[in-house]
Amino acid sequence: MQLYYFLAVILSLSLGSLPESNQPFGHAVGFSGLVIVAWWGLCYLAVRMVAGLIDKGEVDATVGYDWFDRQTECFRWFSLGLILLCLGGFGLGRNLDRLPLTQHSLALQSIVLLFPAIAMMAGLWAGESLFAARMGVARRGWWATLTSTFSALRCSVGWLVAPIIGFLAIIDLISLTAVGDQIPNWAAWIALVAVMVAGIPILVRRVFPTRPIDAATKQWIQSVVTSGGIRRCKIVMWDTNHQTHNAMIAGLFGRFRVLLLSDRLVRDLTREELAMVILHEVAHAKRFHVPLRILALVPAWLLGAGLERGLMHDSMPVGAADWAADWAGTLGSVLSLVATVLILRLVSYRSEFDADTVACWLAPAVSRSCERVPTTEPEARRHLASALLRVTEGCAAARKPTWLHPGIADRINAFSPPQVA
Repeated sequence: MQLYYFLAVILSLSLGSLPESNQPFGHAVGFSGLVIVAWWGLCYLAVRMVAGLIDKGEVDATVGYDWFDRQTECFRWFSLGLILLCLGGFGLGRNLDRLPLTQHSLALQSIVLLFPAIAMMAGLWAGESLFAARMGVARRGWWATLTSTFSALRCSVGWLVAPIIGFLAIIDLISLTAVGDQIPNWAAWIALVAVMVAGIPILVRRVFPTRPIDAATKQWIQSVVTSGGIRRCKIVMWDTNHQTHNAMIAGLFGRFRVLLLSDRLVRDLTREELAMVILHEVAHAKRFHVPLRILALVPAWLLGAGLERGLMHDSMPVGAADWAADWAGTLGSVLSLVATVLILRLVSYRSEFDADTVACWLAPAVSRSCERVPTTEPEARRHLASALLRVTEGCAAARKPTWLHPGIADRINAFSPPQVA
């Protein structure tokens, strides 16, 4: 997941801890609605401007695509400020406790808090769909734009937002019954772990559009995964209309684990290259990178909770006590968010480098029981490097490092031994 989507969701939910505002909720809704409408208009104008330049021949299509991508990326980060304006400045997220519908419902509160972010993301997705239609690489019409926007929602933040709202809805239902008073706090954490273990893989299979894999290919992929040390794993092909090179493994163990491979990845790579991509994902599972990332975030949230508790301490000066009580939750959330982003950078980079190295170690052993798998570590490194270059071919931005993912050149240099002169 891109850092932007993660920040947009976490920032939106964190702004629910802002102190209560005296502004009428109707004004907050009205002003936020105007911002969202203006945002959609801006996205449409961006499409019209760049597509118009390409149609007139004033800009080459390749340059135009690059301009539009850069423009969209700037819009994404700018939208974080607009989310803050709607939820904090206008007070959309600061009056939830005073509304009858949201006062006693965490799920409804989360929906209100996430609405500006989702609406602005939808504007960008709709703009990308309209631009593709203007360039003749996608279908025209409002229905095509709507389905494309919904598909982008499903495959980007849908699998993150859905379990959050679902888990909060379960808490709401429990709190409405007498059973809720008898359930200890630790039971909620156990339920959250259960959702992460069993729910996320099931959600991935439901959220991402899939297509059948031919029997021979599926059998070969399953043999690579099994020989790599993952005994039980469901293999799923992601239907992207052959637009995306991507792979991921979700779930922590057993039958709840799922390997997702995009259709373009399976089509374009050689078997040796695909085997190295699969072993990279297998390495993530064998080295427990997902639970390690989650555990690495615990200090960040403990740090934020510690700040919040410190500001609420009785020893605070009398003049600052009221201010601290109002802003303690917000400041704690901000500290946790900053620490989370910094820790994720370190852990994500290390886990990617480690998965590449382990995949190259695994390949020779796997090749003894599977065909078309590199038989030596040097051969494995060569095919993994080839796979990384092929899946990013023609897209310079995909080869550059991001906050949560090292660049292609850095990854290849990390698992390739230095050349001796």
